[in-house]
Amino acid sequence: MRLNTAIFSVAILFVAVSAKIDPQNLRCLVCRQTFEELNKAIKGVEKWKKVDVGNFRMDSSGNTMQQKVPAHRSAVYISELIDGICKKMDDYVRVYYKATGKLAIIQLMTPDGGMNPESSKTKFVTDDDLNKSLEYYCERMFEDNEDEITDLYKNRPEDDVMPNAEREICFDHAKYCEEWMLPNENDTTWTPEMEAEYIKVHGPDPYGFGGLPQTQFHQQAPDSDGYDDTDDDEEELAAEDTPEEPLAKEEL
Repeated sequence: MRLNTAIFSVAILFVAVSAKIDPQNLRCLVCRQTFEELNKAIKGVEKWKKVDVGNFRMDSSGNTMQQKVPAHRSAVYISELIDGICKKMDDYVRVYYKATGKLAIIQLMTPDGGMNPESSKTKFVTDDDLNKSLEYYCERMFEDNEDEITDLYKNRPEDDVMPNAEREICFDHAKYCEEWMLPNENDTTWTPEMEAEYIKVHGPDPYGFGGLPQTQFHQQAPDSDGYDDTDDDEEELAAEDTPEEPLAKEEL
């Protein structure tokens, strides 16, 4: 799936809008998505799984000063989960909603390998600052807020209660997000009629409503002299298929 995403990412660069993206807006989107992924990952951790925490110093009895805690409450384990999530951030792309022009990030492919249906509502966009990937923004977000994030998860009151980390970190602590950045119904509503009007103004969008374009990969490229010799090849094949006529007997 990572390979499919990479191939498709290259393809969309030729049709994407290039724009200067507000870095705070992008940090907000990455922050929110990180915690959505983190909560899903923690809910999938078996509650019996435990890890050692503490240090390797000895107490007066010669025992190491460590204790076992549930993995989903361990700061080290949470850090490892976020590290893995950040590495997957490059499966996401920057987009604008066609309806309103609001910035968003979406996964290109669904878990089963299909095209994300949300892509039909959006226009792909490339950031002018290509040196800063979504993985970069994710890693910086965690580095800047690591203590606050791990404290939220390891000190929550119940094992099955996820902290509202998106609100506490992305809005209140780091102040990446503002309410207007959140997608709403006006942003995500997109109909065939709206697509038809969009095409009248902007022209056909090969990655818009209706899915991927039907690219013809089997066409023969022109030769090095700039000519397409497809017709010549067809004529040669036709000639080969035509049976030869028997030679007439010479008259004696």
